[in-house]
Formats: sequence, C-alpha cells, structure tokens
Amino acid sequence: MRGGRWLGGAPLLLAALNLGSAAAQTGIVSLIDTNVAPNAHFYRNRALIEVIDLQLLGTWRRNGCKIGTKPSGSCPTFEFSVPFLLDPTQPLKSSLDVSRDIGGVMRYEWQRFQDRTRWAVSMDLNRSISAATVLPALPYATRPLGCTPGLNVTGEAAITAAKLLAGNPLDITDSPATYALSVPAGSTNPNFRLPSGLSYGMKDDRVPLPNYQYPRVARTQYCPGREFPAILPDSAYPLPGSVYMPNTSVYGISGPKYPLPLAFNWGEVHSRIKNSCDRAVKQYYKAYADNVLRAIATKMQGGMHWNGYTKWQGSRSGVIFAPVAGALPNTVKVTNLAAKAGLPQFADYLTVRTPASQRISNPSRSHGKLVQLEDLKRWLEIGTLTDASAQGSVNLFQTWQQVLRVVDRRPLTFYAHARSCTFGGCVNVPVPILMPDTVVSPAGCTVAPAAGGLGTMTFALPAARFAWVSVPEGFPTPGLSGHPELRIQ
Repeated sequence: MRGGRWLGGAPLLLAALNLGSAAAQTGIVSLIDTNVAPNAHFYRNRALIEVIDLQLLGTWRRNGCKIGTKPSGSCPTFEFSVPFLLDPTQPLKSSLDVSRDIGGVMRYEWQRFQDRTRWAVSMDLNRSISAATVLPALPYATRPLGCTPGLNVTGEAAITAAKLLAGNPLDITDSPATYALSVPAGSTNPNFRLPSGLSYGMKDDRVPLPNYQYPRVARTQYCPGREFPAILPDSAYPLPGSVYMPNTSVYGISGPKYPLPLAFNWGEVHSRIKNSCDRAVKQYYKAYADNVLRAIATKMQGGMHWNGYTKWQGSRSGVIFAPVAGALPNTVKVTNLAAKAGLPQFADYLTVRTPASQRISNPSRSHGKLVQLEDLKRWLEIGTLTDASAQGSVNLFQTWQQVLRVVDRRPLTFYAHARSCTFGGCVNVPVPILMPDTVVSPAGCTVAPAAGGLGTMTFALPAARFAWVSVPEGFPTPGLSGHPELRIQ
C-alpha cells in the first residue's frame, strides 16, 4: 500500500492488525519519500522514510496532544525521519552499495580479530627454538618460527602448500558484503499462510571465519612483539633430548604417555595460553570495535539507533538501521516472486494501482487477499528509489551487536621437543601436542583445567551483525524493541 503522513486511518489500522497487539508494536514505516534530491550534508534534503513508534503515538493520543504541540514527556515525538544511506565521501554511490561496504567492514574486522588472536596465541605457545624442526614435511612444525625474520623459509613453504591443497582460497579481505534479503519468522500477520516455495529465515552474514589450517591474515597482523624465539630450553618441558620417538629407531625409548614427554608442565602451558589470549583480546578486540564503530559513524550518517547499539536485552543489542535502494529496477524480481509464491496477481497489484485497492475499509479485510499481498512484500528484494515509492515497500539495512559463540576448530598446538634416531643418526623433531580448549569471552580468556580435546578456541564475544529486511508501509520493522534513542549526525 502507498501511504503518507498520517495520524490514523488505513496504515495505522493495518499496523495494529498485522501482529495482533498494537501495544507491542514499534518501528512502523509510515512513508517512503523520494521526492527530494540527494545531498551529502543535510539529511532533510535527500530521500527518506518516516518511521512511527506506535507506543509513543498511543501516549500522544491518550494525553489529547495536538499537532504542533511542543514535544514533552506527555506529548512525545512519535514520528522520525530516517534518510537513505549516503556515503559523504562518495555521494554518487547507491545506498545499497554503501550498505554492502559497511557489511564488508563488519565481516572483515571480525574475521581479522579472530585470526589475529588465534595465531598470536599459537606463536606464543611455540616460540622456543626447541620447537623448530629440520623436517619441513611436518606441516604444523614449520610454523613456530613463523614470526622470526630469516628463519621462516620452511614456514612460508608449508603455508603456500596448504593453500594449494585447499584450492588456493583467498585470504580474508575488506570487500563488500553480498546482498541477501532476510525474512525473520514472526514478521508477518499470523493469519498469513506462507506460499510454497518461500521460507522464513535470517541469511548468514558470513561473519564466522572459514576453517583453514593456516593464517588468513598477513603476518604483520599478529607478529609484532613476537619476532624472536624464546631461549632454549622451553620452561614447559625438560631439557631437549630427554624424550625419544620410536619411529624407525634402533634404540629409541619413550614415556608411557607417548608422544607426551616424560615430564610436561601443564600449569605453565595454561598460564601461557591465558596470558597470551588476554593480551591479544585487549589489543585486537579494541581495534575491532573501534573500526566497526568508525565505519558506522562515517557511512551511516542519519542512521536511526533504536534502543541503543550498546544497550542489551539478552544476547542482542539495539538496532541501527537505514533505508537502502539500488541502481537497477526490481521488475524481474517482482515477477519471479509472484511466480514462486503462486500469486500471479501480486505483480499486477504492485504495478496496476487503483484507489480502491489501497484502502482497508474494515477489520474483516485484514484476513483477505490485500493483506496477503502486502505480507508478500516481506520477500520483495531491493529495487530503485522509484520502485520503493511505487510499490510501498522499502529495504532496510540493519546492524546490531550479538554475542556470538564461534568455535575455531583449528587446534591450538604445542610442540614438545623430541629426538628421532635411526642408523643414520639422530635428529630433533617437535611432537605436536593438543592444548586445552580456550574460551574467549568479555570477562577474559578461560583455559580448560586439563589437557586433551581438540585444543580449540571458542569466541563468546559481542560481534557486529547485519541484515537486509523488506518492510511494507504500515508494517513493523523486524528486530526492534524499545524506542528511538539516537540518530547519527
């Protein structure tokens, strides 16, 4: 439906009927206004949407407030202008591309933080000369000196070989995110029957780091302060040569827990992991948060804070959102959506407009075809500003913080010094030993009390998430709670 500024009538009725209880509603898109020219400095001079907080509107009405009344606690402001995204440094870039840039920064910065932390801990665990190897065929063993200038030839060779075996995937880069529309469950009328071929769901924003067995960031990201190896012998285990690997040995011996050394100081290892992890989180997580907030402040000028980006309810914060539009029309997407949903009249409904079709005359129509067609707009992918205005539906780019539990299954490994002897003599080799699991949380890094397991790291930290959602005029915005708190200027 195509709306306008209002204090009652069809849009409000539709919003109240949409999810049942108007008292629980918030963030109703009331108007899509595209009749303004883009301007890099003043949000009132570029395309925008109007969003109404129904709870504040209810307060305004109950207290008998009048249009033009000075805002106050009893007569609150209930309608808010939110401009389409615009990058001040690139004002000709479409708002969709601006949102993809922001999503790309968030994805890259989280992956960068995770990989930097993982490899900082790995380097600190294995900086002893006694962890080095003369056998480059052992892939893990070539990494301990990975930060030491002039001693990393085999390490670089092993990483190159591992990338080739994995299909030579690219390292993580600061590239734009891929647009993918999300349709959260519960965002439509409970009487709406989901057509076959469609599904609810939040699209993966690809924040977790792929599980590759080598660094995904440059060594300069985690090596500073770790360029030189520790003095031999390592304090976690006895003098070199005190443990032997049988292998093809003539006279090799080993302890009862081979390949573990005869003696191993797990307390030292736990302490080393925790201290290294805590230092990495303190340094790298701060950089992550700073860079994400800088991107939001720079590229989401005019974005609406709803309930506060740092205000938490459970595992999620409030939402920052802004409308977006692309450079290409969505005509083909409309036709495809109508065909997939088995509702061919949907395409005509969006293109052949009549005054009668835009009105909801009484509550009984909320169960009819008009509301079903309005609900179908939740699956309407992005088009141009003209499309948004004509179709009465707008795509919003949303970002919020959420505590993620991401398990990095690349094992944390300690290399105990050992010796392999054959008829040809003896050579020193590192024996990979899996470390205890580590949990990285806002309270700091926690190391399991015992050895064993995969030796993985679990990140339980607030991360910036993002999604694109489609919101028809007169309908609530998914994911919002509370009230508007701040617009970035």
